[in-house]
Amino acid sequence: MKQIFNFCAVAVFVFTVLCSCAGNPPKDERELAEKAFADAEGGKDCDRENYLAAEELLRQAREEINNKNYDKAKELFNAVKEKSDAIAKYYREHPDECMTEKDKKGNGEDDGNIKEEDVSSSSSEAADPSADPKNPDMDFQVVHFEYNQYAVLEEDLPKIDLMAQWMMNFPERVVRIEGHADERGSNDYNLSLGEKRAMEVRNKLIQAGIDAARIKIVSYGEELPIDTASNEEAWFKNRRAEFKREN
Repeated sequence: MKQIFNFCAVAVFVFTVLCSCAGNPPKDERELAEKAFADAEGGKDCDRENYLAAEELLRQAREEINNKNYDKAKELFNAVKEKSDAIAKYYREHPDECMTEKDKKGNGEDDGNIKEEDVSSSSSEAADPSADPKNPDMDFQVVHFEYNQYAVLEEDLPKIDLMAQWMMNFPERVVRIEGHADERGSNDYNLSLGEKRAMEVRNKLIQAGIDAARIKIVSYGEELPIDTASNEEAWFKNRRAEFKREN
């Protein structure tokens, strides 16, 4: 009987040790790596080789997470961050080299003259009815978010201001804000995150003077992706809040 008890005690001890060795998913390392990789996107053309290497490391790290090899995943995420930080630094220190031809033209790096067609194009864009808040059929713009965040990006605030102007011009209209998340995370977590994103945009509209009764919200979590690919470009598209007409 004593031998059986000793055997059970040893078995429990071994099981406990094995479980402790399994560890926990490297959540912090993953978040830092994902953010660093997103920040490195600006240098993907001028430092293409390292960018592709970082992308492959990130793919391997996610695969190790799925296989519950958390120590290996942590090591890979740290490698992704290190390589991505180096790419971002190179991009910051060599902006001209990393700038695309389109960007250069946008910054006036051509002959320095404003062409007639450019003026016509600008005038046409300024008069575009799809972006006119006085147009009842104005196109609603999409608000995007950083990974695992629900704060509105600084560059997307004008989209909400435009929406507020439209709602002031058409006080009888009611809108629905739909919150979405990318595929990472559990369904319940992403539903909650989508709701927080929709609520944050709603609060911005209320701060702009829109009656709260005219704004409804709903969360779809990760259920309705715009892009089904598993990469940062697709995930960014899917982390969004969309405006829909209720009436």
